[in-house]
Amino acid sequence: MADVKYKDYTPEESMIYEEALTKIREGVKNGLSFSEACSKADVQDAGLKEYIEDDALKIMIAEMHYQQNVPLQEIADKLKISLKKLVAASMEMLEDVGTTAAEAYREENPDSPIGHA
Repeated sequence: MADVKYKDYTPEESMIYEEALTKIREGVKNGLSFSEACSKADVQDAGLKEYIEDDALKIMIAEMHYQQNVPLQEIADKLKISLKKLVAASMEMLEDVGTTAAEAYREENPDSPIGHA
């Protein structure tokens, strides 16, 4: 399983995050590549920018592939990124979901032998 990094955002970072996601989504909607759209989201903090771009790609995969049934190759073509990168992001996203679900289960069922090491 990949090393999953989670970030707790400050209120200021949350505002930057939301604004950047909006710009990235608008850029892609207007025909920019994913990379071009990300460059339009002017985020100065390199670490925060990495989280935002990672989340933006996962959100787009979730919406287009898992909600609208768009094939991954078609998404890769639209975003102008490699299918390999898209598949890796999709797999990481699914691992994130599994980790989050397991953590929620453990919190809600602290006495259950299932899910506890």
